[in-house]
Amino acid sequence: MPTFNTAVLSTLAGVEHRLEDFGFTRQQIMAIGQTARAYADDASPSMPLNAAGMLSYIHGVGELRQQLVGSDYVPDRACGVESVLRRDRSVRIAFQNVDKSCADMPPLPRSEKGSGAAALSSPTLFEHAGVEPGPLTGVHDGVRTYYVMVGLDGSVELSCPVIEKGKYVDWIERIYIYSPDGDWEAASDTDTGPVEDFEVHVSFKD
Repeated sequence: MPTFNTAVLSTLAGVEHRLEDFGFTRQQIMAIGQTARAYADDASPSMPLNAAGMLSYIHGVGELRQQLVGSDYVPDRACGVESVLRRDRSVRIAFQNVDKSCADMPPLPRSEKGSGAAALSSPTLFEHAGVEPGPLTGVHDGVRTYYVMVGLDGSVELSCPVIEKGKYVDWIERIYIYSPDGDWEAASDTDTGPVEDFEVHVSFKD
């Protein structure tokens, strides 16, 4: 399978600038993560063993739609993946519980991804291999699918994985939203004047 470099956005200015392309803010994505973790932490020992993950997913998806659905994003369930869709920007946003976000190691999903999620991620392999795929088979619509990934520690990132056989096998882009460690995040600039020669710094990892 072809491999490619992962674009990693981790500075505050770079993240906020990139999220403008999606039409939402870092605070909105942070709210999704905070809601998901709050409901996971509310699970009691008398509930089923997987209650924390279920509550996090249910309310994470709910908050995702609460924050983003409006004039631009609409609810979407393509291939059985609960998400929101913005057709004019060809982007889909879904929710995923992971072990940890915003770390050097890629996040691992806490449940195996289904064939629907794999189908929605398929076109990116061709794009980054530099191959013209022609008519796509087994792919629902070719819209790029990102996930709000929420870690057990409350860390949050917005990332675009390639999914195969229930696993994340590669990454197109990782956008670090929040980490309780805070080591990756650049301090906010208190200067409110105009910014000259603004550049977004993107690092690539094999």
